[in-house]
Amino acid sequence: MISIPSVLGRTRNAYLIDFVLDSEIESFGFSNGIGEDKSVSFEATAFAIDIMDYYSKSPSNIENLQEELKENINNMFDISNVDLYDLYYLTYSLKLLDYSFDISLVDKISLFLNGTQQINGGFSISNSSKSVSITSSFYVIELLGLIDQPVTNISSHKNWVLSSYNEDGGFGGNASLSSTLMSTYYAILILDEFNELNSLSDPNKTINYLKSYYFSNPSDVDNFGGYLPDEIAALALISSTYFCIKGISLIDENELTITETTDWVLNRQNFQDGGFVDNTEAYQQKLSSIATSYYAFETLKILNGLSKLSQEIWMVEFNFWILGIVIISLGVIIAIAVLIWKKRRL
Repeated sequence: MISIPSVLGRTRNAYLIDFVLDSEIESFGFSNGIGEDKSVSFEATAFAIDIMDYYSKSPSNIENLQEELKENINNMFDISNVDLYDLYYLTYSLKLLDYSFDISLVDKISLFLNGTQQINGGFSISNSSKSVSITSSFYVIELLGLIDQPVTNISSHKNWVLSSYNEDGGFGGNASLSSTLMSTYYAILILDEFNELNSLSDPNKTINYLKSYYFSNPSDVDNFGGYLPDEIAALALISSTYFCIKGISLIDENELTITETTDWVLNRQNFQDGGFVDNTEAYQQKLSSIATSYYAFETLKILNGLSKLSQEIWMVEFNFWILGIVIISLGVIIAIAVLIWKKRRL
């Protein structure tokens, strides 16, 4: 006898893991989703490996993937066109895969990164640019850590970051720019990396700046508990929620909106593919992505909510056996109705 289940009970993290695995392009990396565009994303590759590592999962062919990632780094240097952000995610992926960096590769990366250092503090996006920003500084500092190289002139870089502080409690991309959520997030992470968070002139003001993005209206169930990406945004995003939660947690974790934000993030899981998805306007298609799923995962980790991903979700399992039974049942009902109608006419 063939067993035909009517419902399917699976845990949230089982859905998430399947989504990540379905995004893999074997030996090359991961795409940012499971749609038609299956091109490799270096960012998504790092995020996917990070999630898999937590669940003791691995890419299909680690050695081939390691060689591919290394080759991508070498190619950037060979053609003298190094993208700082790609370099970070490629290096981060190799680190997660326990790759042993050879001296020549470390020297290449280190030489490039040291060339981005600016005299007055901070780092530029490339060794041919003098334009320094909080964002590029963060990625250079993180990269140096990934290859076990020290950051020199920490005091100079710290002072440069602090010079980007504004009276609203946030940070601009540099000393001349207004505060943004992203710049504030990166500034906090840099200061934390330097063990200099106590250098914030008014930590409470910075926390309040981050909390100003919180969506506090409980009547709007689609957004309540999340954080907006900017002052004029109408929809809370998972990424901006993570940036705010991460920043607040580093300064004072007692200020976190644990229950509300945990519930909001869990409600963003998309069981059509297993990943996490942002709100969209009107009838725009809601598609999960590795990046969004990673920020959801990391937000839950900060809020001690990863255990909730072990909860079973019971859903109707669609398969052709069930479809066939439904069609046959409808046919039988219609046939009986027709027979009754004919008998009544006689």
